[in-house]
Amino acid sequence: MDCEIVVLDDAKVAKAVAALRQLMSTAEGKNELIEKVDEVELQVCLKKIPQKEQTIKLKLPHSIKNTDAEVCLFVKDLDRTEREYEATIRHTQDLLKKRGVKSIPEIVPMKSLKTEYKPFEAKRNLSNAYDLFLCDIRITHLLPSLLGKHFYGRKKAPIQVDLNAKDLAAEMEAAVSNSRCSISTKGSVSTAIVAHMQMKDQAIADNIIASARQISEKVSGGPINIKLLSLKLKSSASVPLYLGTGGPQEVIVPKRKAPVDVEAEEISTLFGAKVKVFPNGNIEVINEGDGETDSSSKPSLSKKKGLGKRKAAPPKQKGAKKKAKGRVVKKPKKINV
Repeated sequence: MDCEIVVLDDAKVAKAVAALRQLMSTAEGKNELIEKVDEVELQVCLKKIPQKEQTIKLKLPHSIKNTDAEVCLFVKDLDRTEREYEATIRHTQDLLKKRGVKSIPEIVPMKSLKTEYKPFEAKRNLSNAYDLFLCDIRITHLLPSLLGKHFYGRKKAPIQVDLNAKDLAAEMEAAVSNSRCSISTKGSVSTAIVAHMQMKDQAIADNIIASARQISEKVSGGPINIKLLSLKLKSSASVPLYLGTGGPQEVIVPKRKAPVDVEAEEISTLFGAKVKVFPNGNIEVINEGDGETDSSSKPSLSKKKGLGKRKAAPPKQKGAKKKAKGRVVKKPKKINV
């Protein structure tokens, strides 16, 4: 039933995994798959597109970490004033070793990202060089403008980790072993990597069932918003798993929060006016008399002293030009010596 959490049938999931195996073997025979590891994607098709983007973290019963996977970690600079960033790399490597992290990823400080990977081609090469990207939680908000579509448009957005966590080894292991599903506001279909074909069939099935349950629990609009669940490899056709009933009219998606109504307050530095301070930091000054905002009550430049309009030149007297034309210029007299 659509109003309940989606629980997939074990037998159907096993058949779907077997179908993926067959698709993979057929493609390998035709040399169509070139990927090092065939990742299993769970496709989620929604009836109604949410108004707000959502990232659902998935805790998987079996790790999807691949021993051959290459991982990159973006970190905060130790000293933003220093031009060199080798000290940041050494510090992060030592921190990970001391805290028991077995597999040390490639470290890329912010300064390196801003200088060496600023060109368009460099960002694309960086995206292609690694299988998974992690980032210090303190710089997560800075990365979208620096990485761009080569990461966020290709589902390679960095997974945030807390480098100050008490159990840093467990924090890093969870980041590379688990997955997430990013629900977009631009389309009805989202995907999550839940397994890879080097895993055993039962482990793949367990991860699929666990992922479907967690997504249905947390997705915007609830389980009833799920229209279709299907499996696919990167270069294969999709295999359907679950089909929901009902239409989008039955789905209630949370709306964006309405703007907060901020009350105007008096301030000692402004006489005869009140100030509104909004949550985003914007400030609006309101005249107490007529309720106009600062933008409409500011005096124009023309009213300020010394910046008014030029005074009109006095009208020229009639006949002034004629007199000027009629003037006779006397030549100097010649003096005979």
